[in-house]
Amino acid sequence: MRIVFAAVVAASVSGVVRAEPLNYDYGYLSRQKMHVDGESFSNDTLGAYKELGERMHVFGSYGNAGAYGNPAWKHSRALRVGLGGHWLVGEDTMIALEGAVVRAQFERPTGETVRDTGAVVIVEMRHRFAPWVEAIASASRSDVLGREEHEFVAGPVFHINSMFALGALYRRTGDSSGFDLTLRTYY
Repeated sequence: MRIVFAAVVAASVSGVVRAEPLNYDYGYLSRQKMHVDGESFSNDTLGAYKELGERMHVFGSYGNAGAYGNPAWKHSRALRVGLGGHWLVGEDTMIALEGAVVRAQFERPTGETVRDTGAVVIVEMRHRFAPWVEAIASASRSDVLGREEHEFVAGPVFHINSMFALGALYRRTGDSSGFDLTLRTYY
């Protein structure tokens, strides 16, 4: 059993050394747990990024609309599509500026379904501390579903190998805070 464990650890470490974390060619699945007025709500999002040349990328996601308003909204959904630019500062730091269109809907307590198309602007910084770990910090401003919202996100992303990474991010908006666990797969 110890030999199998040692082989798994050695394989993981050898994959970690070759990881190249600073790019925008990945898909992700995230699970958010937000807290509003003492209650907890979960939001799930599936998305992807794709680089276009050296400094541009496109991205999209589909998930709960709670990140663009109140996480307690029932049956909320948001489709986000955007374009971004990114620039390397040295070898280990990347800065990105992104803009997206968001189509969101939710169900009011009265049963009425509300839909809106809005926008979000994001400034992000990624820094690689080692080939296997990077830190992310981003600030965004969104105007969706009649709510202007500012959000701050920060935390580490651990690159398991050149194909998979796992992130644990803290999120803070005006009236809620929480955590986000994200699984990335690079292509």
